[in-house]
Amino acid sequence: MARQIDFWTLLRMTQEYVSSHYAAVLTDKAKLSQLKAYVDKYLRDNDFKVEGMTPKELIDKLYCEMAEYSILTPFLGSPDLEEINVNGWDDIALTLLDGTIVKLKEHFHSPQHAVDIIKRLLHHSGMIIDNATPMSQGHLPGNTRITALKEPIVDEERGVAVSIRLLHPQRVTLENLVETGFATQEMVDFLCMCIRYGVPFVVAGATSSGKTTLLNAIMTSIPDNKRVFTIESGSRELSLVRRGEDGHIVNNAVHTLSRPSDNPAYDITQEDLVVASLRFNPDIVCVGEMRDVECYSAVEASLTGHTVVSTVHAGPGSAAHMRIALLCQKRFPINFQTSLMQAGQAFPIVVYSHKLENNSRKCMDISECIINAAGEREYNCLYNYEITKNTIEDEQFIIEGHFCKPNMMSDNLRRRLIQYGVPQNKLGRFLKGDASE
Repeated sequence: MARQIDFWTLLRMTQEYVSSHYAAVLTDKAKLSQLKAYVDKYLRDNDFKVEGMTPKELIDKLYCEMAEYSILTPFLGSPDLEEINVNGWDDIALTLLDGTIVKLKEHFHSPQHAVDIIKRLLHHSGMIIDNATPMSQGHLPGNTRITALKEPIVDEERGVAVSIRLLHPQRVTLENLVETGFATQEMVDFLCMCIRYGVPFVVAGATSSGKTTLLNAIMTSIPDNKRVFTIESGSRELSLVRRGEDGHIVNNAVHTLSRPSDNPAYDITQEDLVVASLRFNPDIVCVGEMRDVECYSAVEASLTGHTVVSTVHAGPGSAAHMRIALLCQKRFPINFQTSLMQAGQAFPIVVYSHKLENNSRKCMDISECIINAAGEREYNCLYNYEITKNTIEDEQFIIEGHFCKPNMMSDNLRRRLIQYGVPQNKLGRFLKGDASE
């Protein structure tokens, strides 16, 4: 007669059985495929049943708990998700690609269960989380970034707090930017012109504001004969390799990733890669995100005539250059006003991306930084998004607005673009008045 048993009790018993008889299966990935057979044998030998589950469903769930990632498994690598947030063992939220947040009804069995699953996730990226290391970051296959916290940083009864970012290289095209209302065609074309003809820019904004999405899309416009060198930290968010109909690569791109090491002497940092990139004779250097001392090397590279583009966590215009200057100071604490001027010279165009309360993302501002004769910075707003309606109706944010073109580019920028090769007839459309779309 079948023996009815609670699932979590059965899981514990099955784990003990497999650990005592087939321990190698749990530690050797090559043998992991045998696990289901051993679990099946154990269930049959003992005639275990769990109410509401077929034998196959039971085996699959036990396998998921023992070898995969429990309730997180079906969501990891999903093309429809942007982020998985574990706020505690019984509080999990999914962020969809459109910014919508969905709360999962399912949750982990206990705080310890959540900790065990997250430990397994981090283990696959060579990282650990324990009492001695209660904060950990790692990268999983498939361009997934994970940041995890446990006690004593979070309350013991919550178990863990985890952010899992699912990165989707090249999901958004230039056309998508316009179709989704992120920017107008003229704004997109302006940034494509800048990167094509050597005017560096930085995309500023908060986390999940669309910075890398915008940069990735703009970089797809780079001609195949331009040599591009990308630098990212830990995981690939930029994907620029293009293949022709015959399958051969037609463009000229080098993708690199920084890599930490247990021994700091063997670290490969973004700063190392920025320095190395200049030996590859690049036309364009892309630093995925400036967040530490690599910022100084990126500024130096731009000031020496290279086309450098990047992102930074900051506000628009002057706020972005303030942030860049502060990061540069971490490498060389020179006069702050000098750092500010260098930041403005290195990145004369600042793009600001923002996620609105209705979860839509907008390119809120594109500004030109002008350094006057006195060395002072002035900001000339070329494009912006003006909100005309912002209300709450039926507990939903209703936000309406339109893109504006408040000012023309400066004579200095116009001359620079012409000197760098922009045909005057192509430049003309950007010198006209209102171009809101």
